[in-house]
Amino acid sequence: MLSQLVVLFAEGSDPVALAKDAVELVGRATDTAAVFVYLWDSEEERLVLRVATAVPQRAGINEIKLRLGEGIAGWAALRERSVIIERDLQDDPRFMGFDAIDENEFQSVLAVPIADEQNQLRGVFALYSMDEAAFGEDELAIAVEVGRLLASGLVRAETVDNLARQSASAHFLLDFPTATRTALVPCLQFAARRLVDLLDAEVCVLEYMSQRESGAAPIMFAFRGDNDEHRVWSTHSRAAAQASIDQHCVGMEHTSVSLGMGASRGILSCYRTARFRAQDFERISALAMQLGVLLEAVDLNSVGSSLATRLRFTHDDAEAGRVLRELGMEGPVCPVLIRVHGVRSDWETTSRSLKEALTAAAGARAVVLLHSTWGMILADAPGGRVSAELSSHLLAAVQRLSEDVGLQAAIGVGNVAATPAQMRQAMANAQKALEWAESYDREQPVTIASYSDIRNVLPLSDVVRGMVPDVVRLVEVLEPLVRYDVEQGAQLVRTLSVLASCGGSVNETTVRLVIHRNTLRQRMQRIEQVLGISLDAASDWPALTMATRVAADRVDRLRPAARR
Repeated sequence: MLSQLVVLFAEGSDPVALAKDAVELVGRATDTAAVFVYLWDSEEERLVLRVATAVPQRAGINEIKLRLGEGIAGWAALRERSVIIERDLQDDPRFMGFDAIDENEFQSVLAVPIADEQNQLRGVFALYSMDEAAFGEDELAIAVEVGRLLASGLVRAETVDNLARQSASAHFLLDFPTATRTALVPCLQFAARRLVDLLDAEVCVLEYMSQRESGAAPIMFAFRGDNDEHRVWSTHSRAAAQASIDQHCVGMEHTSVSLGMGASRGILSCYRTARFRAQDFERISALAMQLGVLLEAVDLNSVGSSLATRLRFTHDDAEAGRVLRELGMEGPVCPVLIRVHGVRSDWETTSRSLKEALTAAAGARAVVLLHSTWGMILADAPGGRVSAELSSHLLAAVQRLSEDVGLQAAIGVGNVAATPAQMRQAMANAQKALEWAESYDREQPVTIASYSDIRNVLPLSDVVRGMVPDVVRLVEVLEPLVRYDVEQGAQLVRTLSVLASCGGSVNETTVRLVIHRNTLRQRMQRIEQVLGISLDAASDWPALTMATRVAADRVDRLRPAARR
């Protein structure tokens, strides 16, 4: 029996479970009617009956509490001495009866104090028999040895339990799946469920006061269930929350702490049948502080920002797949990029409204991630197709913000990535569409381009880039003509622009300008005179068309200043 106990205690199980196993072993070895274990509660300063063999007296577990000196177990603990009563147990002056148990059937008892190596009281180990003189030196030796082992095992079990709880508390934030850290609701759901376990609670309630989410964040409940299948429920109604507390938490111990550091951002409340002890309050406070920091980070989209950056700039298909799995995006996905160019109101408020608008437009299964003034939408694409209305819904949603707060932005819609391996290419195509929206369609405050619409004309960008050196040179050549128009109030730059766009055709130019051929020839002579060049059929009309448009824009901007 002692060999089995040594192995058992070395495992460092839960203290009460450890005592239960010890009781069963000792009961079988000594053939006693009942074995009780009282454990010392330092906060209550009581010996509490925590374990008993399978007899009717088990009804007193957690109910019977003795001061030092009360009852036979209390006397043994106070005097730190073993006690053997051979007969007439109820007639002993140290005997104390309890309504919760019936001890009339017992005739003799053996009680041994449990103390650890530092001689600190851990409890009392008591054996009861229906026979008189059932306990002698042999049973006393066994009880003393078991008491020593039990004390050592309790110390080890408490140490292991405390270390496990400290480790779980220290890793509390690391336990959160990444997908729960991109929005408040899933974050609160996971936190409430996890806290029920970490705090041995029957019910945990989380109420967070969001800085950014629309409306009030939900009040989140987690109720302990069988086999760790905890039930999570939420409500936005304080009345409904209070009704749930009144229904499920009556008679329970209760404690509440503030979330976060400094100014409170919410409340964590715990309910359980057992008392909350000093170490529980320390653990609850530490967890509440960690959770408050995490919730504020989620509230500010910092986690979503990190994921957006990783997904947009990764060069590794495996990394892209990991991010998608962390976000819970299992099927085909269509990436959309958005970049904000300006806003006339508070950016924090606008970014909150922007996230709400994009989320509503992209659908409930989409993920919206914001990072500074750019963002990413991962739109669900069941069957490899996105909704035909996705682009129009996104444009309409952002346009409404443009009207309300002066938001200026560009949106690029990529193609569908059927697998994570296709994600990087789809993201690159979304970037091309965004660049197109920014470069070629800036007449409106909000512009959008879809890769499917512009993929066939993407070479235009390369063509334009190839013309840039010639255009830059011609803009410099046209500078004297710009000054002439500004100073003289002439229309030579515009005339040259129309002529260039008509490929040098005099007839077509006169029609578009509604002037006589002679008038056009006089203007062309003046242009050649001012610029010192000859306009002939060999001119680079495409490059000149672009250069004259730049020059015309300069004339429009300089002319009002010249008039002042």
